[in-house]
Amino acid sequence: MELTVPLGEAVAALRATGTLPKAVTNVTGRGSSVLASVNVHELPDVAPGIKTAARFAGPFEAQLDDRGVTGRTWRLELRVAHPVLRFDLSAFVTGAVQQQLAKGPADVATARTEGGATVVEVDLDRAAGLLPGLLPGLLPAVQRLRPSVEDVSLGEQLRLVVGLAG
Repeated sequence: MELTVPLGEAVAALRATGTLPKAVTNVTGRGSSVLASVNVHELPDVAPGIKTAARFAGPFEAQLDDRGVTGRTWRLELRVAHPVLRFDLSAFVTGAVQQQLAKGPADVATARTEGGATVVEVDLDRAAGLLPGLLPGLLPAVQRLRPSVEDVSLGEQLRLVVGLAG
């Protein structure tokens, strides 16, 4: 089964669930990347000093790059920078991503800082275990099947390929 969702619809769903903060705006896709503006001072849990500096600095630019699937791991790289002020925000961004991941199921995804970027790795086997709960309207017989994420990609569209085994 293949599910392809335009980026705009995926963003609307993420906003509706509160997963994507209102501080992230102008979300667009280009190739295998998603670009956005981030009003850092509007993000939750931002230290007061950073919040004040970010308010004066204006929006930051974010780029999330799909690095593909290797084995059973999907890798993404997130870079956040200001268009004028150049300094490495990767540790700050990684901390924020780790806080968000901690709110979800354990061991599905990890985040770390690498080369000035936040690297997110998603375990496709563990992510597949979440699928039945995300699709509660499916027939009970289908819900008993074991889903397997075969492929996933991000960009102008979100594409998910799922196999089902009995």
